Formats: sequence, C-alpha cells, structure tokens
Amino acid sequence: MRVGVVIVAYNGRRWLKSALDSCAKYASGLPVYVVDNASSDGSADLVASQFPQVKLLRQTENLGFTGGNNIGLRAAVAASAEAVLLLNQDAELQEQTIALLVNYLEQHPQVAAVQPAIFLPDGRVNTLGNCWHYLGFGYGGGHGLDIKEASARLPWLNGRQEIPYVSGAAVLVRTAALQQVGFFDSELFLYHEDLELSLRLRLAGWGLALEPAARAIHHYEFSRSLSKFYYMERNRWLVWLWYWKWPTLVILGSLMLLAELPLLLVAGGSGWFKVKFRVYKYFGRASTLRSIINHRQRLKALRVVSDRQLLSLASAKVSFQEVDSWLTRRIFNPLAAAVWWLIYPLIRW
Repeated sequence: MRVGVVIVAYNGRRWLKSALDSCAKYASGLPVYVVDNASSDGSADLVASQFPQVKLLRQTENLGFTGGNNIGLRAAVAASAEAVLLLNQDAELQEQTIALLVNYLEQHPQVAAVQPAIFLPDGRVNTLGNCWHYLGFGYGGGHGLDIKEASARLPWLNGRQEIPYVSGAAVLVRTAALQQVGFFDSELFLYHEDLELSLRLRLAGWGLALEPAARAIHHYEFSRSLSKFYYMERNRWLVWLWYWKWPTLVILGSLMLLAELPLLLVAGGSGWFKVKFRVYKYFGRASTLRSIINHRQRLKALRVVSDRQLLSLASAKVSFQEVDSWLTRRIFNPLAAAVWWLIYPLIRW
C-alpha cells in the first residue's frame, strides 16, 4: 500500500521538529507533506532548512485544519497514495506505527480509517478512539486516564463495538474512501472536523477502527479561548444540522435548545457570552441556511445507514477530564443518560 504523510503546520515550530524527526525515523522513504498555513513563527523556514526531503507546501493564508489537510491530501492523492497518514504538528510517531496501521487497512477492506492508541507524553491516554455525545460534544476516549482504567471504560476495547470516531491527531485514511465521500469540509475550518468526516464515512457504509498495538505521542494542551469556543459551538450545531433526518433533528434539536440555558450561564461566567451570540448571529444568516440545505442534500446521496445505526455509537455522558466538575458528574451526566435511555428507543429510522 502506497502511503503519504500529511502534517499541517501553523505557528507550531516548538513541536514541528519532533514530529518531523519521528517521520524521518519511523516513516523513512515515505513522502511527507508539510502544509504551512502562513505561520509567523518560522515553521516553514525550519522545514525548508532542516528537512529538505519534506515536500513543503507554503500557503499565503491560514486555511485552518480542514483547508490545510485538504491541500496535503490532494498532493498525496496526485502522487498515487492509497492511504494518507494525517499527523498533528504536535504529535510523534512511534516504532511500527505506520506498518501496523497499514496492515490493519489491508486486512480490513471495509475500514476507511484506523488510528493508533494516542498517549500524552507522561504515559497517560490522550485518546483510544474519540467519543461523541448525542448533543454534539466530541472528546478523546480515555483522555487523562492510565491505560488500564481507560481500557475498562471504553466498550470497543472489549470487542463490543467500533470506535465512534477517529482522532485527527494521528490517523491513517484510505484514499479510495475519501474519493468517494470527499475530503474535510472546509466550512468547519477547525474543531469537529474529524467527527464530521468520521460521520460521513460511516454514513456511506465505511468502518472506523483503532489499532491498539500502534502508538503515537501527542503533546496535547487543552486551552480555553474565545476563538476555540466559537468554532466548537458553531460546528457542534452545524454538524448536527447537516446529518440527522428531520424527525431525529426535532428530538435532538429540542434537547440541544434546552441545554442552551446552562451553556449560556457557563459562557457568561467564562467571559464567552458575546461569542455565544456571535454563533447565534451566524445561524441567522440566509447564506448559512442555504449551506445547511445543500449539505443535507449532498449527505442524503451518500447515506446507506440509518440514524439509529449512527446513534448506536453515541455517548450519553461526557467523560473528559479537562471539563470534569461536580456539575458534570452529579447533574449533567445522570440527567443526560436518563433522557437518552428514554428517547433512543423512539428513533427507529
């Protein structure tokens, strides 16, 4: 299987050398594409001077995670890659990572994408397959836990189901699947883009997987910022408005609207109140409505699975250490789980 490696760089000079060193060591002989999203910290110059074997694709503007990866994916596909490893600028390959992932795709032709077990530098889990909540929140499965505890909590590690969605931090994607369903959706720019692509692949009947024997390190740093909050909230709603059939959307949309009041309180307490209303303004535009309708029509043409099948992979609780609180554990999760127990049986389509 012909494989290419794509890394999107944006002001990540402090991590980028380690990522490329790991590629030189563990992806020797494979074409590596670095798409620099107009970094201002010298990332592109670092690549050009220290890694002349890397194919550097300089951009004149920041295209986001989606646009940057799409540039790299097109270059890899043009060079006849049958699979592309997407690697974050702050992630590192480990020995045999690519070989194990390639072997998995070759042995499972129905699988579109497979990720390694991704760990934090201190040995704790970053993600063993990402989770998504039925209200649209996405997070790393097992994040912040040791491997034993994470393995006990995640059902797909006990053979009961596939992973809900793959992490864009490190994942090998089959190009034939991408050519069928399309690349990342550039409207998302960043955040929820790996969730959206995973849902699109599943909608078309492809599988997603974890190869736990393959390992990667992710220098993940959780941050709270106004721009991050905007894209995460906007894209959470966008993806859900794109994907679900109208009856499902009535059910889930009603619950999401009910959740807006506590989210507004959280936004107000965190200084994000104005950003929340910026999200509302975005959805008040006629162009946004037209885009949602167009997305729904395109996705309908791909659909071979039901909403019920997709939602069988949804989580009823949020289990992510970075947002863990008494409110989440004692109120939100028990209430959300009880509601899901009541409404999921109603979704038969």
